[in-house]
Amino acid sequence: MKRHILPFILILFVSYWAIRPLVGSGYFPMHDDTQVARVIVMGRALLNGQFPVRLVSGLGYGYGYPLFNFYGPLPYYFGGGLSAVGVDPVVATKIMMAVGMVLAGISMYVFGAAVFGRTAGILAAALYVFAPYHAVLLFVRGAVGELWGYALLPIIFLGWYIGKNPKRERSGIWIGGLGLAGVILSHTITGYVIVVLYTVGLLLCSLIFLLKKKLLSSYVRFHALVLMVGLGLSAFFWVPAIIEMGYTNVADQIGGGADFRDHFVCAGQLWNSLWGFGGSVRGCIDGLSFKAGKLHIVLGIVGLLFAVAHLKKGFWNHTVGLLSLIAIGSVVMTTSFSRPVWEWVPGMSFIQYPWRFLSGIALSLSAVGASLLVWINNRGVRVTLCMTICIVVIITSAKLFIPQYMYEKPTALFESPEDISWRASRVSDEYLPSGFQAPASIDHIARGIVLSDPNGGLRVETEIDTETYGKLQIESRTSRKITLNRVYFPGWDYWVNGKRQEIVVENGLPVIVVPQGRSVVELRFGNTLPRIIGIILSIGILICFFKTYGKKAFT
Repeated sequence: MKRHILPFILILFVSYWAIRPLVGSGYFPMHDDTQVARVIVMGRALLNGQFPVRLVSGLGYGYGYPLFNFYGPLPYYFGGGLSAVGVDPVVATKIMMAVGMVLAGISMYVFGAAVFGRTAGILAAALYVFAPYHAVLLFVRGAVGELWGYALLPIIFLGWYIGKNPKRERSGIWIGGLGLAGVILSHTITGYVIVVLYTVGLLLCSLIFLLKKKLLSSYVRFHALVLMVGLGLSAFFWVPAIIEMGYTNVADQIGGGADFRDHFVCAGQLWNSLWGFGGSVRGCIDGLSFKAGKLHIVLGIVGLLFAVAHLKKGFWNHTVGLLSLIAIGSVVMTTSFSRPVWEWVPGMSFIQYPWRFLSGIALSLSAVGASLLVWINNRGVRVTLCMTICIVVIITSAKLFIPQYMYEKPTALFESPEDISWRASRVSDEYLPSGFQAPASIDHIARGIVLSDPNGGLRVETEIDTETYGKLQIESRTSRKITLNRVYFPGWDYWVNGKRQEIVVENGLPVIVVPQGRSVVELRFGNTLPRIIGIILSIGILICFFKTYGKKAFT
């Protein structure tokens, strides 16, 4: 471990130039400008004892929002956890972002060093951190979940590489599985892509081996176990997410502005496209850049040529061969050449944007480009070339890692109901029920489960109002129906005077009946069968992990 201390220090130094705007005061605009709000509501949910967090308050126009039942929660557990222990929410959000950026370099170094050696690992880390799409993820799109997914991708490849050694197969399974689970829990769509491609690739390889009568049972078993560990650890999240997706408005979001046909990347854009902070549109002139990086492309090609020249027939059995295949496949999937695949393969529309495959391009070009150092025998030349390229990539790319502008905004404003329940809620509301009618103005956001109406003979005292439990004292002049300002979602139960009540759902909101006089109304949110199954699967894999490693798991 000591021999990796200096490389880690170098990677932290290199990464600093990618996170400089996060170090000072102020905040910046982005497409998904909900990050501080999500950290705040996650922190509140954790403080209220909800785990795993599924429902949050404030978002969803104040009507409650099952955000983390569907949206990758891992980065927000980190940021929300910091907020819960007292860190300023804006600072916690920027730390969450910075960790995601730096983690990309660390994970790529660990992978690169394992395959190509420490010097190449440092170069791979620098290239991966300063890939243009990495800057787009944070400073243009504000896609924190995808940012963390990008950071954890190399861990999957590290597990695959380690598992090639029969003596370290078990470690490879757990490392690859942990990486896969991390990607799934960080960004649902990236996880979906990895699992589908991984499964299809494994089936095709098994078929090829079978046809050649060379079925490598150990190979199939290893990768099947990596999938099982990754899916099992994250099952508490994805099992209910898949089964309960039908209760949301997500299906209606696919198409229109998120139609994949409008978002293919022109081949020339991968070499160069104008930098901007706008959106993705049909055609070759977008508001944001999809360039892969000239230096990354050149180094990737040189690394590929070096590998082919030295490995010859063994090229496809080497890690560089796999990475080259991923690079080619990712390029094809970002461009319109892959349109038949997008149109014919079920489930592709869920990915929405073909340019999401830029993550695969960045990973493979960074690793293959760094691999050229392997073929340089002179250590001095190897180190000098590594440092030179690192300096060049920082000088040429650091200018991309800045926001459009910075602004000052007090934390109290980020925490206000107006900011969370109106501004942030309007940015992302796809997980509300399909029948829910979004408020037309800020005056119509929910400001309580039920509000008093003195003129109508209704008096309400709210005793408890958390994400998963509400208790109200209601005094009504007559028996009446009451609409609760909490969107209906599986797991909610409603009680009036200690008796469970069946409800009617109107426009996504539950309607209960209270009798004349004084009543106690309770709302309780619990686990559904899919959530219970998912939790059991995840706990089962954790038990296997600790049984396998015991005390070593903590070292």
